[in-house]
Amino acid sequence: MSPAPTVLIIGCGVAGPVLGNLLIQKGYHPIVFEKVSELGDAGASLMLMSNGLKVLELVGVADNITAESYPIQRFIDSTSDGKLLGSSDLPSTFKDKYGYPLAGIKRTSINLMLKKTLLDRDIEVREGWELLDIEEKKDSITAYFNHKRAVTASFLIGCDGIKSASRRALLRSKGIAEGLPSYTGLTQTAGISKVPDSLLTPAAMRNWYGDGTHVIAYPISKTHISWAITRRETNEAAETWRPYRQEELPEQTSQLCKLLEGWNSVLRDMINASERVIKFGLFDRQELEPSQWYSERCVLVGDAAHPTSPHLGQGANQALQGGLLPLKPSLARPSFGRRAFRKGCRGSRAEFV
Repeated sequence: MSPAPTVLIIGCGVAGPVLGNLLIQKGYHPIVFEKVSELGDAGASLMLMSNGLKVLELVGVADNITAESYPIQRFIDSTSDGKLLGSSDLPSTFKDKYGYPLAGIKRTSINLMLKKTLLDRDIEVREGWELLDIEEKKDSITAYFNHKRAVTASFLIGCDGIKSASRRALLRSKGIAEGLPSYTGLTQTAGISKVPDSLLTPAAMRNWYGDGTHVIAYPISKTHISWAITRRETNEAAETWRPYRQEELPEQTSQLCKLLEGWNSVLRDMINASERVIKFGLFDRQELEPSQWYSERCVLVGDAAHPTSPHLGQGANQALQGGLLPLKPSLARPSFGRRAFRKGCRGSRAEFV
């Protein structure tokens, strides 16, 4: 019996681990690479739609996520001072209609859940491996990493986000030079707090809109809420994904409360109760033609192929379904906007349609 084809998966965020789990079920030998030295405490939270949770069900973590989270039952939109603009009970129907609710969860929790699924299936996770370049041949692809390391395999999947090294390398192999992602002029400051009493019920995704500033908040458990403030800022703030240290929190929360003077007072209560705050810039890239997402032995998934605004978990949910398309196309919805790919493997050749 010939050995299982090796697939290199670049990125151990959300889509990468899911692909690793699904590929091993299909008889491949996946190896997942992550540039950070150790996966763990990162980001704030993630909103998972019913379709994303259906994909996560396939790798055994959907029930754990819904058990930890506090399913959202309502959408509520308000002006900055709290005047109701509109509301909807639509999320309360999601579980009956789609099988899973709308749920928020700490990003750290889902990252570690997914890493554990890989290790439980003896799928190798190589942390501290930063992709530098790829070299594609007729019957193989070689990935070059930091510290002069290289690995050769049958295929490579790039799931390494908006600043994707796999995207840069793939486009370079096609003779396309692309610079860094462009700063949109917007920053997002996100945090996790104990839920203020006035926001305990209903369990809702809430939006407050002001001049040049938007605030969103939603529960991630029965006791905690995740919030984010998006605003215009000239100075670019890079995505370090490092939360402010405890000694930095008082100054940061004080600045945010000043920013929201005149807004609904519950927002300042929420910010002052913060246990975690992180700030980053929002970036974008030029649109690629679908044919540029792949080659004979390499394909991009998620933000590496089509960056999406970080709102309602759009990027993560689309990445989950985008990664599923090659393996279980019957579960994928074709209405996500850009043309998706399907991959079939015949012998040692990959064909993308």
